[in-house]
Amino acid sequence: MIFLIFSSAGLSAQAKMLDPDGLIRPELLERALAAMEAHARDGGSSGKLVIVDYGQHSSKKRLHVIDLATGAVSAYRAAHGMGTDKDHDGYLDGFSSLPGSQASSEGTFRFAEEYTGKHGRSFRLDGLDKTNSTSRERAIVVHAADYAEPAFLTRHGKLGRSNGCIVFSKDDLAAFANEVPAGTLIFVGK
Repeated sequence: MIFLIFSSAGLSAQAKMLDPDGLIRPELLERALAAMEAHARDGGSSGKLVIVDYGQHSSKKRLHVIDLATGAVSAYRAAHGMGTDKDHDGYLDGFSSLPGSQASSEGTFRFAEEYTGKHGRSFRLDGLDKTNSTSRERAIVVHAADYAEPAFLTRHGKLGRSNGCIVFSKDDLAAFANEVPAGTLIFVGK
């Protein structure tokens, strides 16, 4: 495992080392690295960091998993909440953590325990910031759904929308869950 120590000046250099191909927007990667440092005691010892870039269209692979030891990055498509994309154009307009908002929340989450819910295999998320601290109360989780499948994307040109959850296709959820252990930090931003 690699131990990362950050300074304000060192974030840019660290970001380039962790994403040498430039798959993640540099400013979002730097924010995620700063969040990882701030939440070092809340998780993140898995050797991975997940960054969800909801500034990209839902048709894009906008969820990135970084291997902190090698800098390797894998990417997945992920749906966002309908409460933050009311015109359903595939772009997230903003964030909310209000109960009943059906919106995606911004900030740092801890990837938590697996369970079987109404969408099958699912994983709880612990919100670690004021901007997402209601994630358990709102049942904001990671799961798969038909509206995140490739056939839906082909038919509609975008993914469907969740009730605020991070949603994958079934195959991508299986791959993601294999790659990302419980306790990993997930940074959601735009």
